[in-house]
Amino acid sequence: MKHFLLVCFVPMTLAAQNMQQLTEKLGKTVLYGDLALSPDATHIAWVQSTAATTSRQTHIREISGNAPAKLVDIPITGDRTDFDPAWSPDSKTLTFFSGAGEKAQRQLWTVKADGSDPRKITNLNGFAAHPRWSHDGKQIAFLYIEGAGGGGPLTAAPTTTGVIDTAIHNQRIAVLDITNGQLREVSPPDLHIYDYDWSPDDKMFAATAAPGPGDNNWWIAQIYTIDTAKGNATAIYKPWFQIAVPRWSPDGKSIAFIQGLMSDEGFHGGDLFTMTVDGRDVVNRTSSRKTSINSFFWQTPDRIVLVEYVGSGSAISELSLRDNSAQTIWKGPEGIHAFGNFPDFDLSKDGKFAAGV
Repeated sequence: MKHFLLVCFVPMTLAAQNMQQLTEKLGKTVLYGDLALSPDATHIAWVQSTAATTSRQTHIREISGNAPAKLVDIPITGDRTDFDPAWSPDSKTLTFFSGAGEKAQRQLWTVKADGSDPRKITNLNGFAAHPRWSHDGKQIAFLYIEGAGGGGPLTAAPTTTGVIDTAIHNQRIAVLDITNGQLREVSPPDLHIYDYDWSPDDKMFAATAAPGPGDNNWWIAQIYTIDTAKGNATAIYKPWFQIAVPRWSPDGKSIAFIQGLMSDEGFHGGDLFTMTVDGRDVVNRTSSRKTSINSFFWQTPDRIVLVEYVGSGSAISELSLRDNSAQTIWKGPEGIHAFGNFPDFDLSKDGKFAAGV
């Protein structure tokens, strides 16, 4: 019996050692996310981590040549977690959120395109995400829940204290003036904003929103236009399914969005619709396609690049709004999407260059 036990013990020990080695190797797997291709397609930024660490750091690389990627060096010791890199319209500046030097609190930072001159430009207290530059490059908008946590249904909610369900912290659109550092919350306090987009003249936002609490009401969100100066919100479209990705056309005359039966916030799929900015003339542009649109990019007032799920893979197609015809540019077994949870794709402003994981 002793010999039998010894023979069994040795393979079990070797198996445990092999499992530990395998776990260590898997933990070193490099993960790439939050891709951001500069509008002129000269640089790409991303957030990089490994499977075994919580630290996530922003990297920048020139697309041409053989120059190595540069880690954005923030002069603060300790781990940091970066999120949501976004390029300025002139492609000269990158902004991103980072928890560097602050426990669980994101602040907005900027760096030059070569990764130099890091600057913290906010002093926030609360959840913040999804920065977007104004078209003139003078303002940065982002989603903000002042004094509270957030992050949608995939993020753990903070511990509830006091009288339950009496405090509702809605996610609002905040706008930072780059020149003077002034921060103001633009959208109404009684609306929870899920996604938004600047109008071409930077005077309005198109947004998907609902009365709070946000995690409860995403399924009944409507599309609003919001005056960036006055903060007035006007409901312009009440959908019959879920909606996502409101995006203004380049000429400012239309708003496009995705509508379909979606399970949860951030997991987009459905048909592409367009409407006039007053909520009229709603048109399903992809009703004849046997695909599910998850992202899209306006190229001209009558042309949109689609990212869509096709079977078990994805495709990139170009849609003409003149006759709703679409031409597939690329198709593969990979699953790619540009917005929502875990984005892994981006497109340059002119639509000629793409990046993906």
